[in-house]
Amino acid sequence: MHYIKVFIGVLFGVAVFLFLDYALPSKNVVRITNTYNRLTLVTPRNAIFYASEDTGTVENSSGQRDVRFIDTVRPNGKVFVYRNEDTGWVWPPYFKYDSANLHSEATNLRSASGTPQWVSITAYGWRLPWLSIYPNAIGIDTLASPDERPRNWPAMVILGVLFMLLLSLWRLWTQFRQRRIDPALRAADERWDNATDRVSSEAAEMRGSFGKFLDRFRGKSRR
Repeated sequence: MHYIKVFIGVLFGVAVFLFLDYALPSKNVVRITNTYNRLTLVTPRNAIFYASEDTGTVENSSGQRDVRFIDTVRPNGKVFVYRNEDTGWVWPPYFKYDSANLHSEATNLRSASGTPQWVSITAYGWRLPWLSIYPNAIGIDTLASPDERPRNWPAMVILGVLFMLLLSLWRLWTQFRQRRIDPALRAADERWDNATDRVSSEAAEMRGSFGKFLDRFRGKSRR
C-alpha cells in the first residue's frame, strides 16, 4: 500500500508540473524574422492545443485553420516558431482578443541579423514538432540587447497565489483531520479493542465451560 501511495503521489506531482508548465506564461528573448498566415491542419490529436472555433478562427471543412505565425531566432541562433491565436474565454484564461494587433506589432519589429531588434515574447504552451503544436504568443516587449532577462512577474505572482492557496488548504485539511478524522479513528480503534477483548473473554469462558463439560463427561472430580 505504501508503494501504491508513493506512485500515485508521483503521478499527481508530474501531472501538476506539466499542467503548470503548459498554462503559465513564459518569456523568451528572440529576434523576429517573419510573420505570416498559414492554413494549418487541426486534427483530433492536437486540437486541444489550439484555440476553440468560437474565438473567431475560421476552419474549413477539411479541418484546416487560418493561423497566424511568428518566426523567431534566439540569441544562440536556434529558430523558434510561435502561433498567434485569440484565446477567448476558454482555458487558459488569458482573454486574448488582439491577435491581429499583435500580428501587426510583430511585423513592425522584424529585423535582420545585421541590425537585430531583440524582443521578449510572452507566450504559453509547448513546441512539439511531431504534434504540430506551437506556443501561443500573448505579448511582445522590445529590449535594448539580447543580454536582458525580463522578470516573469505574471508567472511568479500566479505561483505565489497558488502556493498560498495550497498552504491554506493544507491547514484546513490538518485542522479537519485533527478535529474529525483522528477522533473518529481513535474511537474506532477503541471499539475494535473492546470488541476484541470481549470476544477473547467470551472465547476463554467457552473454552473453560467446554473443559468442565469434558471433565464431567470423563468422570473427573470437580474442583
